[in-house]
Amino acid sequence: MSDFPISLLHALQPWVQNEPQRTAVVFRDLRLSYGELAGYACALAQTLQARGVRPGDRVAGLMTPRPEALIAYLATWLAGATFVGVTSRFHGREQAQILKDSGANVLLSVRYDGARDLGADLASHEEALGTQVVRFGRDFWEGDLPQPVSAETAQVVWSDALRALDPDVPAVIIYTSGSTGTPKGAMVTHAGLAFRSHTLHVDRFALPHIRQLVDIPVNHIGALASGIGLSFVAGGMLVLAERFDPAYTLATIAAERLDVLSGVPAMLTLLIEHPDFSDTDFSSVKFVNWGAGPLGAHVLDALLAAVAGDFSQQYGMTESNGPIVYTPPTRDREILLNTTGRPDPRLELRIAGAQDTALPPGSEGEVQVRQPYPFAGYLGLPEATEAAFTHDGFLRTGDLARIRDDGYLVFCGRSKEMYKSGGFNVYPREIEILLESHPGIRAAAVLAVDDPAWGQVGHAFIEAMQPLTTDAVLDWCRQGLANYKVPKTVSMIDAMPRTSVDKVDRQALARLLAGA
Repeated sequence: MSDFPISLLHALQPWVQNEPQRTAVVFRDLRLSYGELAGYACALAQTLQARGVRPGDRVAGLMTPRPEALIAYLATWLAGATFVGVTSRFHGREQAQILKDSGANVLLSVRYDGARDLGADLASHEEALGTQVVRFGRDFWEGDLPQPVSAETAQVVWSDALRALDPDVPAVIIYTSGSTGTPKGAMVTHAGLAFRSHTLHVDRFALPHIRQLVDIPVNHIGALASGIGLSFVAGGMLVLAERFDPAYTLATIAAERLDVLSGVPAMLTLLIEHPDFSDTDFSSVKFVNWGAGPLGAHVLDALLAAVAGDFSQQYGMTESNGPIVYTPPTRDREILLNTTGRPDPRLELRIAGAQDTALPPGSEGEVQVRQPYPFAGYLGLPEATEAAFTHDGFLRTGDLARIRDDGYLVFCGRSKEMYKSGGFNVYPREIEILLESHPGIRAAAVLAVDDPAWGQVGHAFIEAMQPLTTDAVLDWCRQGLANYKVPKTVSMIDAMPRTSVDKVDRQALARLLAGA
């Protein structure tokens, strides 16, 4: 495993040292080179040290996708500390919960998230928690911030940091969504993050100086490994946007000659539905990539018709350092629609039964993975960390899947979302995939509700693109599902509630059901 950098600081060193003039970041009208990025990061690292940050400490960052987010990551690592991501869309109470749990005594934060002023939240953290806050304004490097250091100083600071860095300590702490309770801080090591970023480059996006857009939350493993980390490893150029905007994405593809078009399915759906889609020049795009769920057939067909490059999807989670299963770049429609790709050959992946033992080929069970650089557990939660792994060191994903004879993985759903109806196991994701294959349905989500006769039955939420009746939805299900899988009730919804990374917010749907 010695052919990869042991941290993202190590990955960046060749570009900072040998190609400092190469463009690293584009944000609005600003373009920063690798040398300039290093100058700002080293200056901020010195500021953190002046505020008492020492190796092993934790620095929180409340950032939108903008250059300061990359600089905050780098500065934290240069100071020997661990970066704690705080979602900018969190309310003050949620921010405070993470600050207290992580023990971070410095918070690097944007003052504004779009139209929202975070000033009151930041002042509260200073007063109630004693947190030191370093604020960033609307414009680049606006606020009480240090001037960048010289190139010579940056080289010294960078080299000193590399000599002191331990690849097995956490680079980042990413708090899980909390869909099953209080959010937990998953600790991803320097080596784990760098390894995953390196494999993404060599296995799937093997281009020098790759160009891509990042417009999803930067504290999410998807943006960190598949976006930021991939770019750092490849000496690439990142275009940053604080919010996803389909018109901006389409314009940027042509203006910046992007190599990769990435997003979650909901984002790609909005792209193909935008009036500018048909006029966009996709000739530079060599890869289309998505994760966090399957892509609708009509969306895939539209993209295949517009983009001559290869396609790839990925499956992973924060605790797996990012993607562990991915589609080798292809244009095979059947593979892209019906599978999640193949397991990374560098890892050990098994489909396991109730006793954490491998099941026969073709069986459905839990996806479990053992990797050379596992995540370092949940911060301050030894019992939860122990429960996350099997006795022989495999990570329990909680996801259900089977592996086909050709080696491709078919995702079946979350084990915690499975319910029993009339004694049969029902996996909502199977139903949702069928529903989303309907030409008039943009998105679907199925939740279990108690039923006196069947134990539990499904309730389907439907975000439609055309008028649909409940009978039409249920008839579609009956054509492709066993009767016990067919939802018993349906709700039409204008827009599916979504989390900060555009996954369907099942907790919000549960609250809607409870209030019905």
